[in-house]
Amino acid sequence: MEGKNYSQTDYLAEIGFQAQPGDIYYMNPPKELSSYPMYISNPTKQEKKPVGSFIAYTMQGTDISEKLLRRYSDFFALYEKLLQRWPGIYIPRVPPKKITGNLDPNMIKSRMRLLNRFCLNLSNIGYLYNAEETNIFRNNIPEVANAINKLPELSYAQILQNMKEAFPEYNQNYDIIVGKSKFDSFLGFLNTCVKKINEFKESVDAASSKREIDKKQYLEFVKNFADYESGNMRCYSDSNESALIFNNPSLKDLSEKMLKLKQEMINPFVAFRDWLEEEILDVEAMQIAIKKIFGLLETEDKLKAKSDGLNKDLEGGQVNFFKSIFKKKEELVGEMQREKEVTDQKILDVQEIIKIVGDNLENEIEKFKNDKTQNYYKYLKMFAIMQRESNRVVRELWTLVKNALNEINPKGEYNEYNQPEVQNEDIHLDNQQQGENEIKDEQPPQEGEQVDNPEE
Repeated sequence: MEGKNYSQTDYLAEIGFQAQPGDIYYMNPPKELSSYPMYISNPTKQEKKPVGSFIAYTMQGTDISEKLLRRYSDFFALYEKLLQRWPGIYIPRVPPKKITGNLDPNMIKSRMRLLNRFCLNLSNIGYLYNAEETNIFRNNIPEVANAINKLPELSYAQILQNMKEAFPEYNQNYDIIVGKSKFDSFLGFLNTCVKKINEFKESVDAASSKREIDKKQYLEFVKNFADYESGNMRCYSDSNESALIFNNPSLKDLSEKMLKLKQEMINPFVAFRDWLEEEILDVEAMQIAIKKIFGLLETEDKLKAKSDGLNKDLEGGQVNFFKSIFKKKEELVGEMQREKEVTDQKILDVQEIIKIVGDNLENEIEKFKNDKTQNYYKYLKMFAIMQRESNRVVRELWTLVKNALNEINPKGEYNEYNQPEVQNEDIHLDNQQQGENEIKDEQPPQEGEQVDNPEE
């Protein structure tokens, strides 16, 4: 991507991105990310000659000596190569490919969040982060996706060597027959699980969209009070500003609250939707890892069948008729014996790989289940805090309005209608205080804000 065919054109903000409260993460990651080995920020639109355009991100981190440009295809190439060279190992998932909408601002910020999560998760898995594939990815290499794709396919002996270096203390007596039963059962659960998560996400998406519409309408509703005062109340009060509420210059607290209302009315469904997107990727990553182990078992069976066939031919003295025209029988027998030796060694290598990845994946599944449990509690609690916070800022606005009315006209006729509500609200606020004390020091996250992974 650093080659001559690319030129930077404009920033994301210049192609229609409208920053919203909480979107700072997508544009520039929070300061604490700067301590991570690698992360991405600053999405920019790039042109590729002769035609086409794409989004590139600036990658940097404590292990990266200079800022690098990386596009989605670079991440995807790394992910695919890790799957190929580390079969059966749990590989953090990158967001799926998109056929259309790759330049849509909302898609860009969602993709960037998930790619950043991939970077952080990968950096926490030492044997993957230090692997040859990742080293290429995080170094200044032209056309990095091509460089990764050109890496040769590893032999089973090479894969086994990498596995032994990554897991030197694996269980050499691991029983894959017992393990396969566990994997079958858990894969069945995951297949059902991902369907339910997608259904849940559809519901949250709908609720989030409705909340955004409601928020926009409510902000317009509040603004109409100020417009009404400017057009009507000024006339009714003979331009007496002290008779106004929303346009009263002496009511600074109310004016400030109105200005901040758009930012403070957070949408708790956004964070919940983000969590469900991450859950889907994690479940899919585990599904792929289990299926890769099943693929290794199928490979073992095929190699055994080939070995049995070669052995049968050797014992019966059978050789390929067409090959025997050009070679002596003794030569062909020697080739078959060497092929059988190679095949038998592959069987041993694959069997040892299965032991390593099976033992590792059983441990990963237990960790996975614990992480998912803790994530659920964390996001549910966060949703509760955000939901309550959103209600609080609206209540505070109308409490300020009520207090302003009491100051302007303490004996006004409206009091006879307002008094019961004031009493009930005071009781409600007293009860609310007890609940607020339970989460006294917690600050609600901003809309769209990234949260730490439990394993970090």
